[in-house]
Amino acid sequence: MSTALATIIHDTEGRLAEPIRDAAPALRRMFSEFAASLTEATDPQVATALTEALGARVSRHPTGEAIIGLARRNAVALALEGDAARVLYSDMDHVLRWIDADPAEMLAVLSSEPEAQLLIIGRTAEAMAAVPRRLRDTEAPVNRAYELLTGRAADLLFAVRRIDRATARDIVAHSRVDSIANDVEWPLLAEQLGRRVGYAQAHGLKYRTIDEYGAAADSYDHDPLQWIRRLEMAGDMARAMRPYLKSS
Repeated sequence: MSTALATIIHDTEGRLAEPIRDAAPALRRMFSEFAASLTEATDPQVATALTEALGARVSRHPTGEAIIGLARRNAVALALEGDAARVLYSDMDHVLRWIDADPAEMLAVLSSEPEAQLLIIGRTAEAMAAVPRRLRDTEAPVNRAYELLTGRAADLLFAVRRIDRATARDIVAHSRVDSIANDVEWPLLAEQLGRRVGYAQAHGLKYRTIDEYGAAADSYDHDPLQWIRRLEMAGDMARAMRPYLKSS
């Protein structure tokens, strides 16, 4: 089944330009089309790499964390301009690390649970154990609340979603969460609209910030601002889940 990759990128120093070119042959074997929304601050080299190496449709959006969900939604809409039967949404650096670490796993996961119209792709327990503590500690209550809300456990906050074409159109049309809390809204919205939501795990999903792309380890766990940012994100996730409470 043909799959388009939809992504957003904020890369002011152009760190992803060469990795995109290096991974292009593998990416073209995995995906039939590419759509990317880049922040206005992203280095032009990244757009050039996307268009030259992947033939991607590229758009731009304002720089800012408050509109990450909106930018992701617009990237999915851009992907729907093509003919692919489904869309994989993922941040570009996640895809590059995953396809480098284990392309066979990536293909297997993308092909898993064919009945799911929205497939949440999360990290295995081993992969989760390797992520920075500020992520583990603040993501756990979000995932627990989702499990209690839906009856299904899932790792929600790595923002990798395989979505069939009809469900992707629904999300573009009906999603109202413009922040990063689309991590929880998209699967809850899809289920509310009668779509089948599934879950798969991948070991090859690794986390680094863009400015630490290629680094052996994350170095931000001792920065209080980074903990505060993660707590704020968790609060956004909670507010996005509240309207889906069965008692509401």
